[in-house]
Amino acid sequence: MPYIRVSIMKPKAGGEVEVRRILDDLTAYFARQPGYLGGYRIDAHDGTGFLGRITTWTDDAAADRAAQTDHVLAIRSQLNPVVEDGSHEEHAFQGTEVPPAG
Repeated sequence: MPYIRVSIMKPKAGGEVEVRRILDDLTAYFARQPGYLGGYRIDAHDGTGFLGRITTWTDDAAADRAAQTDHVLAIRSQLNPVVEDGSHEEHAFQGTEVPPAG
């Protein structure tokens, strides 16, 4: 079962391009780390303006190792000035594959 991390945030006005760049940089870095299975940058289509990323990992230990590197901590610190205060949320899930019906 994959381990899934979801991060969502709302950019400050005019910060959308920078937030997308930072999220893409993080995901590209994660893609080179042991245990990484895949990832996406997500853009809300419900008018809220939220952006985020979803990454999947072999297990929580692999995700934790990648998240605690100096590189990731430095990149993530770039988010603080360009996202609305209190809007950045991180969530973790255990994934269970559900086969198609039929």
